[in-house]
Amino acid sequence: MRCPECGYNVPEPLLLCPRCGAHVEETQPMKGRRARRAQRTLPWVKAQEDTIPLIIGAEAEEERAPTRPTLWQRVRVVLLALVAFLCLLTVSLAASGYLGLQAGRQASVERRVALADEHYRRGLTRLDAGEYELAIAEFEYALQLVPEHPLAKQGLAEARARLASRPTPTSQATEEVARDLYAQAKAAYEQEDWATAARLLNQLRAFAPDYEPEAVEEMLFTSLYNAGMAALSGDSLEEGIFFLDQAAQIRTLDADALRELELARRYLRALGYWGVDWETCIRQLEALYALAPNYRDVFQRLYQARVAYADLWAEQGEMCPAAEQYAQALRLMNSNALIQKRDQAAEVCAVATPTPIAPITGTMPGAITVPGFTNGRLAYAAYNPETGMYDVYTLVSDGANGYLSRVATGADQPCWRWGGGQLVFRDRLAPGIALLQPDGSRVLLRAGADAAWPTLSPDGTRYAYAAPDGAGVWHIYIARTDGADAPRVVAPGWAPSWGPTGLLAWTGCEADGSACGIYVDNPDDSQPPVRLTGNANDTGLHWAPGGGQLLYMSDHTGNWDLYLLGVGGGVQVLLSTSAIEGLPAWSPDGSTVAFLSYRDNAWGIYLMGPDGGNLRPLVSLGAEMPNWQNQRISWAP
Repeated sequence: MRCPECGYNVPEPLLLCPRCGAHVEETQPMKGRRARRAQRTLPWVKAQEDTIPLIIGAEAEEERAPTRPTLWQRVRVVLLALVAFLCLLTVSLAASGYLGLQAGRQASVERRVALADEHYRRGLTRLDAGEYELAIAEFEYALQLVPEHPLAKQGLAEARARLASRPTPTSQATEEVARDLYAQAKAAYEQEDWATAARLLNQLRAFAPDYEPEAVEEMLFTSLYNAGMAALSGDSLEEGIFFLDQAAQIRTLDADALRELELARRYLRALGYWGVDWETCIRQLEALYALAPNYRDVFQRLYQARVAYADLWAEQGEMCPAAEQYAQALRLMNSNALIQKRDQAAEVCAVATPTPIAPITGTMPGAITVPGFTNGRLAYAAYNPETGMYDVYTLVSDGANGYLSRVATGADQPCWRWGGGQLVFRDRLAPGIALLQPDGSRVLLRAGADAAWPTLSPDGTRYAYAAPDGAGVWHIYIARTDGADAPRVVAPGWAPSWGPTGLLAWTGCEADGSACGIYVDNPDDSQPPVRLTGNANDTGLHWAPGGGQLLYMSDHTGNWDLYLLGVGGGVQVLLSTSAIEGLPAWSPDGSTVAFLSYRDNAWGIYLMGPDGGNLRPLVSLGAEMPNWQNQRISWAP
């Protein structure tokens, strides 16, 4: 057969031309056309014919007519092969489709889970930022993607619980708040209201540390320095130390400030032993008297301490040490009455049989040094299982360490006056509200076992407390510390706390038991109180140093945790763990938060940073703290 394309003589068994690859047709009518095409073939094609070897047979064999399959037979074979191929292809496609569908479904599930996890993490971020509505939206969308997402369910419940107790006033932008604080601080600075300027500038630095940092630092140092020196020259030594310690963290103090600071610390350290450990108190006063004999009333204090120590010996029947102490007091100041006491004690001592005696230290255990407590004064109540009552303790810092003393037995709910050395508490032995003065003397402000949670105004002229009426409904009252006027009712509520700016906060409900939560009011104006939260267990209030925020505790999630509330709006979780946390108190410089906690089967007071970090124990309180929710921790300059 001839190739219809190139005219090559193709051997009979082949159906493809070995020269050009064209298909060789079998029908007889095509022979003439193949011949004609061969005549039109180019000359070089003919030349190639002689060079291409035949694959099978020879030209003579081409002329033979061997028996070949019919066209139908060939077509049938091709059709059967095609049908088999299509069946195999169908099965393969079906299997691939099924596997692909399963893989697609699995990938879709994985994508939905991953997307749900992403929205859950976004919800946590919103929750921590106090954006509870947005957190709820994120958690709900996560549950739409994965309805059984366990963490999203928990997050949604937590966000809804927090939203229920969150105030809803609008808040200013950060820049506006910073600008406003700066303007107020600058105005106070120009008016030389150093304490107010320092308070506002400290608040500004904590809120927006990058706002005018150089100007803020310069004004803050000057304000702290002048406020500290003014306080040390007056009667507010603790406040003066507090201000100058902060100033020293910004810049080195000059010699005058350092001397005044050292004298004030020595004086307060000596008074910390007043009536508690007379021997140590006298030793401290003698050292101060030798350093600065004209400092304050150190001479009179030393004389009075000698006499008090001698009287205490005499009361114990130990006349020899009593006579010695009377003699030491007479070297400071002559007194006929004191000479008589010395002579009587010496006369008894002369005929008494000498026996070894142990020194006595007054009516309370001596002060205990607590290393690392470097800021302000802390007061708290600790349960005494031997008496079944609470006792009040104070922890006073001298700038380097703290000195722990028990200042009242059978007493609780202590509260310092902000910026002063007065401590008010509830007395359970002589039922009522008692005021402890810096010199150790005690004043009964109100008699009666019903009054509770006393708190002093910033100037110390008034105090607020809570007491039930005849129907058993608790109310907030305000009275004067000098007893000049009758107490006046403020509002229904309990657990009041008077802030450094004059605002009064408490926990309460309306008279019908509705609208419970934290209330804030200015008791000196005619405006009604403002409710900021929505739970009756939002309690244990303690003001921030700047007066713009409140620490409190609440159990609305099922466990007692710590929260931070802005007076202008906004609530955030301060600390939430599986342990009990309550009774928060902010340090005067705003750097630390103290709180009560039950951990490892024991109660204790712990410290942490305002961000919840650097958690560490301060004081251990033992295994029992009955009705601890009604107690209080107070921290002041």
